[in-house]
Amino acid sequence: MFIPRACPPAASQLASSSSHNPAATNLDPFFLPPDRLTQKASSHLRSRRWSRLSVRAKVAVGEGGRNILVKESPPAVETGGGIEISGRCPSRLEYPGRGIDHGERSMVKPALRTQKARVIVIAGPTAVGKTRVALALAKQLGGEIIGADSVQVYKGLNVGSAKTPVHERGGVPHHVLDMVLPTQEYAIGQFFKDARDATELVLAKGRVPIVVGGTGTYLHWYMNGKAGAPKATPLVNAAVEADIRHLRSRGGGWEAGVRMLAQAGDPVTAYSLAPNDWYQLRRSLEIVKVSGRPRAAFPKPFNYSEDGINGDTEWDYDFQCYFLYQHRSELYHWIDFRCEQMVAESGGLLKEASWLLDMGVAPNSNSASRGIGYQEAMEFLLECRDTGGMTTEERFLTFLSAFQKVSRNLVKKQLTWFRRGDHSEVRLFHWVDASQPLDNIVGALKKEYWRHPDFPTELEGSEARKKASYNEGKVLKYYEVTNRIFSNPEAIARVLNWIKKTQGFNRFF
Repeated sequence: MFIPRACPPAASQLASSSSHNPAATNLDPFFLPPDRLTQKASSHLRSRRWSRLSVRAKVAVGEGGRNILVKESPPAVETGGGIEISGRCPSRLEYPGRGIDHGERSMVKPALRTQKARVIVIAGPTAVGKTRVALALAKQLGGEIIGADSVQVYKGLNVGSAKTPVHERGGVPHHVLDMVLPTQEYAIGQFFKDARDATELVLAKGRVPIVVGGTGTYLHWYMNGKAGAPKATPLVNAAVEADIRHLRSRGGGWEAGVRMLAQAGDPVTAYSLAPNDWYQLRRSLEIVKVSGRPRAAFPKPFNYSEDGINGDTEWDYDFQCYFLYQHRSELYHWIDFRCEQMVAESGGLLKEASWLLDMGVAPNSNSASRGIGYQEAMEFLLECRDTGGMTTEERFLTFLSAFQKVSRNLVKKQLTWFRRGDHSEVRLFHWVDASQPLDNIVGALKKEYWRHPDFPTELEGSEARKKASYNEGKVLKYYEVTNRIFSNPEAIARVLNWIKKTQGFNRFF
C-alpha cells in the first residue's frame, strides 16, 4: 500500500521560503512519513484504500513579495500492477485554511473541492490565561487574534477589562478591540459583523484567525450567525432597564424576572433560559416590546440546529474550539490577587471608573458601566465624591471585597454557560487543563491545528474535566479571601490619598 505524500521543493527553495515565514515549512500531518505518524493515524490510514499522489511544487513570489507554493502541471495518469499513479489529489485530502490562498500553510491545493477555513476559538473563565495561550499559539502558527469580550470593545477601559497592552502583544495583530467610546452602545449584532469581517480579513492574508474571549453570548453569535430579531431603540432599552431595576429594588430575583418576561408575551423563552442569564432575559424583553412578538417568531441564525441536543449543525467554518479550565480553588486566589493589582495601579480601575463618571456615565446605565468591577468602582467613587473625597479604610475594603466577589461569580456563570448542552456550539469545545505548562498547551493545540480532519484527536480528558467542575461547589463553600497587597495598611493609605486628591470638591481645578 502507498501512503500519499507531497514531494517537497528543492532544499534551497524551502530554505528561502522558510526564512520569510517559518510556518511555510509546516506540512499537514497527512503527508508525514509512516514513521512520524501516530499509531492511531497509521491504523486509520491502513483502514482505507488510497491512491499514490505525485506532486511537484515550485516557489514563486506572490503579491506583496511573500513566497507561496504553486502546483505545476500534474503528470499523466499511469496504471501498472493495479496501482493508479496520478497528479490529481484524492477528493478526501483537506487542509487547514483555504488551500492555495494560504500557500504558506498548504503544500497542495485540493482539486475541485471547496475547503472550509479553519478557525481557532479559545474560551475560558476570567483570569484563566486565555490571552497568554492565544498569543503564544499565534506566534507559532502565524495567527491574528480576534477579541470576543463585551468590555474590551470599549476605548479607555483597559485595566478593568484585562486588555493586553500593545507592547505586550509581541507584534501579533489584534482585532475587535477599542471599537467605540464608553458613552456609546456596542450592539451584539455589530460585534457579529465586526468579528466576521475581521475573520475574513485574517484569512485573506493567509493567516490563522484565533478568536479569544469569555463572553458566551458573543461566541454564540460569532459561531451561529446573526438572528433576524429586531434591534431595540434607545427608548425601549431604557424602559427594559427601568423595569428590571424596579424589579430588583423590590427584592425580585431571577424567578421574578422569568415571570416578568412570560407575562410580557414570551413564556417559551422565559422558561428555557439558563438561570441568571440576565442578558438574554433583557434582550428577549426588548424584542417583545419592539415587535410585540416572542423571540421564537424570528428567523434562526444560519448555523442553527433545531435539535439542540443531537442535531448536526453545518458550520460555515472549520471551528477548533477549546475551553481552558483550572480548578476554581486555584483560580479564585489568582482572581482575588488580580483584583487587588487592578485597584493598586495608579492608572488602574479606579482611574478608569473616575474617567467614566467625568464623561457623565452613571453606574449601571449602559453596557460599559455594567462591566465587572466598573459598576462597583463607580458606585464607590460617587460616595467618595459626595463626601469631598473622604472615605475610610473599612469602606475601601468593602468595595474591594465586592469587586472580588463579582469577579468570582463571573467564573461560575461562565462555567455554567460552557457546560450547557442545548447550545450546538458549546458541544464543539474541548476542555483543556490550563494548569499545565504553557509549552504543553500550545504544542497540543498546534498539533491539533495541523491534524487532518479524518484523523482522530489526541486530546483527552475533556468530559472528565467538565464533570469535575460540577463538584467544586462543595470545596469552595468555605472559601475565604486572603489579600496580599491590601493586607498592608500603607498600600490602603496610598489609595485613600489618591481618592482624596482626585475625587474631592476641587477635582476640576
